[in-house]
Amino acid sequence: MAEHLLRDMFKNRKIKGWKIKSAGISALPGGKISSETLQVLKDEKIDAKNHKVTKINKELLVEADIILTMTEAHKRYLKKREEVSAKKLFTLKEFIKESEDLDILDPYGQSLEVYQKTKDEIKKYLEEFKNKIINKEILRGDMMKIAIGSDHAGYQLKEEIKSLLEEKGLFYQDMGTDSEDSVDYPDFAYKVAKGVADNNFDKGILICGTGIGMSIAANKVKGVRAALCHNVFSAKATRNHNDSNVLTMGSRVVAKGLAREIVKAWLGEEFDGGRHQRRIDKISDIEKEMKD
Repeated sequence: MAEHLLRDMFKNRKIKGWKIKSAGISALPGGKISSETLQVLKDEKIDAKNHKVTKINKELLVEADIILTMTEAHKRYLKKREEVSAKKLFTLKEFIKESEDLDILDPYGQSLEVYQKTKDEIKKYLEEFKNKIINKEILRGDMMKIAIGSDHAGYQLKEEIKSLLEEKGLFYQDMGTDSEDSVDYPDFAYKVAKGVADNNFDKGILICGTGIGMSIAANKVKGVRAALCHNVFSAKATRNHNDSNVLTMGSRVVAKGLAREIVKAWLGEEFDGGRHQRRIDKISDIEKEMKD
């Protein structure tokens, strides 16, 4: 039910990078959804008669960035699965954070009236969930691993960005520095860039006084595409067009509030591919030629 309701909410709007899937804990794979579910969806002008039921499996759980359950009992059951990270597991109500009662009524085996009430409640909370996606309050790839580093000039802004990552529930590793004592920025640029290049981290964030030094140093590491961004538009564009995997910023150039918006925009965007992939391939060719 939830899958079809959410798909319907996005039918006239693209949600780049997101996939919507549903699965049941006790579902019979390949079966059909109940007649009551079909009816309440039909009331919403949604045709789900060809829906094939899927049972929860390891592949789905590992692939998912966010797992939403109807009840606390469902959440407790999934929490025991070794492939499920607690960071991405929530009841739907818990994720929206609007209620102390975290359960949505499970209508299984009950009357059509109960199914209708359940549908209305799910729809209400999914509307909030949809708005969070549209407003980039939920970042695509929320389980990505991020390496973050700075020199002494970027230390305070790095601490601010770490607080943002914590608010978003994102995994990060601080590669230093750990104070405002003078250090050399290439040391920390290399640690972060090498971590990304070796696929130990999905993305990196580097901060110095202007962001320029970090960008120059990080881009010396093969496979790294570090982008210096001091506005939101550039942050979005470099993900869409350059598939940048390291973001650099200057603490003496951008204020904390703007820096937070830049990071949210950069983490929330996807690579467009297409003609842009051809250009990325040419960058890789240059790296190979210089190495030879």
